[in-house]
Amino acid sequence: MKERKVKSVGDMIGKPRRLEGRVAIVTGGGGANSIGRAISLRYGREGAQVAVLDINAEGAKSVSEEIVEAGGVSMPVVCDITDLNQCKAAAKKVAEAWNGRIDILVNNAAVFGGMGAWRPFDEWTVEEWDNMQVVNVRGMWFCTQAVFPYMKAQGYGKIINLSSSSFFEGVPGFIHYSTSKGGVLGFTRSIGKELGPFGIRVNAIAPGFTVSDAQLELTKDSPEWYVHNRERQAMHDRNEIPDDLAGPAFFLASPDSDFMTCQTLLVDGGATPH
Repeated sequence: MKERKVKSVGDMIGKPRRLEGRVAIVTGGGGANSIGRAISLRYGREGAQVAVLDINAEGAKSVSEEIVEAGGVSMPVVCDITDLNQCKAAAKKVAEAWNGRIDILVNNAAVFGGMGAWRPFDEWTVEEWDNMQVVNVRGMWFCTQAVFPYMKAQGYGKIINLSSSSFFEGVPGFIHYSTSKGGVLGFTRSIGKELGPFGIRVNAIAPGFTVSDAQLELTKDSPEWYVHNRERQAMHDRNEIPDDLAGPAFFLASPDSDFMTCQTLLVDGGATPH
C-alpha cells in the first residue's frame, strides 16, 4: 500500500498551526507503520512539541527525527509504560525540556502484534491474559497518573485513549484484547468525570481494522481478512490506514473539542455503527 507523503513545515505556509505551543506525549509512537507514528507526525505538522514515547529506543528516535526533518520539534523518550516510576520519569523529562508543560497525552501504546493466531477463549494462558490487561489498561492508568500533576497545575489538558471497534463488535478468538479495549472505554468515561473540574478533557478513539505493521503481522497468513473487512465497511474502496486516525486525534487535541469529554469516536469506515 502506498504511504502518504509527510508534509513539511513549508507545506503549512499560510495555514494555521493549531497546536502551536502545545506539548504532546504520544505513547507507542515509534512504530514504522503505526497509528502512533501517524498521530505524532500530524501533531508535529500542527506545531506541537512532540515527545515520541516508546519502549523501542530506535523506533522512538526514528519517528522523532522524521518530525524534526519536516521542520517540527520533537524528542524521543524511552519508557516501559507498565512501570509507574518510568512513566513519571518520562513525564518529568518532557516537562523539564519544554517549559514545565504537558498539554496532550495520547495513550496509544498497546499489545496487539505478535499475539499469534486467534484462539478460543479457554486456550489463552493466564500470562497472556494478564499481559494484555497490564499493558493496555494499567499502562494507560500509569501514564495518566504521570501527566496529571502538570495538567492540573496549568488547569488544562487533553488525554486521548486508543480503544478498538472490537469492543463494540465483539471478536471471537480475540477475547483478551477486546476485553482490554472495553476497559479503555470504562477508564475514559470515569476519569473524564474525575478530571473535568481541573480543565482536563478525556476522550477515546476506537479504530477499526487498520493496516499497520502490527495488523500485517497478525494477519500475514489470512489475506482474505482485508477483503472481508472492506465488505463490512460502509465504504468499500479501501482498508483503514494509520493516517485515518491522525485527523480524529488532532481534533481531540485541538480547541475544537474543548467542550467534549468522556466520549468515544468510532473510526472504522462505518463497519460498526453505534
